[in-house]
Amino acid sequence: MVRLFFAGDFCSKLSPSFISVSEELKSVIRSCDIKSVNFEIPLDPHIELPSQRWERFSQHDEVPAFLKNLGFNLFPIANNHTFDWGNTGYEKTKNALGDDCFGAGTYDDAYQVKVVESNGVKVGFLALTYAAYTGVFDDVENHEGLGCAYINDLKVNHMIIEAKHLVDYLFVLAHDGIEYIDAPTPETIARYRDFIDYGADGVIGAHPHCPQGWEEYKGKPIFYSLGNFFFNSKDDTSYRANRPHWYEGLCVVMTIENDVISYEIVNTRNVENEKLIVDTDVSRTEHNRKICSYLHDHGAYQQYMESVARKLDLMSVIDATVHPNSLKKTIKALLRCIQIKIKGGVVDDFAIRTLLRNDTRRSVLMRTLKK
Repeated sequence: MVRLFFAGDFCSKLSPSFISVSEELKSVIRSCDIKSVNFEIPLDPHIELPSQRWERFSQHDEVPAFLKNLGFNLFPIANNHTFDWGNTGYEKTKNALGDDCFGAGTYDDAYQVKVVESNGVKVGFLALTYAAYTGVFDDVENHEGLGCAYINDLKVNHMIIEAKHLVDYLFVLAHDGIEYIDAPTPETIARYRDFIDYGADGVIGAHPHCPQGWEEYKGKPIFYSLGNFFFNSKDDTSYRANRPHWYEGLCVVMTIENDVISYEIVNTRNVENEKLIVDTDVSRTEHNRKICSYLHDHGAYQQYMESVARKLDLMSVIDATVHPNSLKKTIKALLRCIQIKIKGGVVDDFAIRTLLRNDTRRSVLMRTLKK
């Protein structure tokens, strides 16, 4: 028997010594053999870099030791922030986490299946991310330097097929989706089911910063987003993110026994940026039921996605892509583009380029424009 624990995104700009973890949650984590948490943000390299158009995030040097002391021994780092501080930030993070982190590095390193043997069972993990601003191998002509494994590289499909000859079980840890909504887009659902079709035994999603639904597809579990395990990117504990379900985590305890995979849900909560607890509030159970219902009720899902599309018009999609820019700044940027075109110039707008390179947001934009 092998027990696995999967947690969502983790970031602490402050020293994690501010964070207390309930004994109940510690017990659950330590009862498992393989414990994975998405190491969302690189360590602060304390260097000066040229200014850029999006915010750089970093977390405290003590975070790796804090997570390892909790029992975590697997750290996927294929995500949109891994190279916020360039190669220096990546190298510092890699050195701190050691061989327990995966999903980034050279092209060959990024596209490596991480194999962990526990109780005689070989379990493989493949960490992937969407085409972020930078640091992702999403250019078929350029595999130079360092980066993260790209979720829509067709190489991934072949890797899954090949990996199944080397491991007993394979899990895809995917970093993708639209932030702050309760259900995955049709394109995300199709891609994650693809992974199962090619041979993966389960898919664990991250990035939307809120829990999304889960389902069993061909008898294999797909969790579209675990949300935040703990996420405080600010310099104090008093900051509050104005996002729904930001402080609610969805953790999964997965058991492999007698060639059968079973799982149980552990709802967690970040309390005041100072405590991590198991959340037994019945409202969480009801919310889980609701978000899962979207994946089983086509009519409810269509209705929900139409409401999302109405909210995510062209302006708000671009705005969400280039946050922390405000909508007002975005409108001004678009007006500048129009002025350049009128004068016969060439428009090279960062916001639009960023939107178009992000497969998931581009799909939402296309869906929105059809309404």
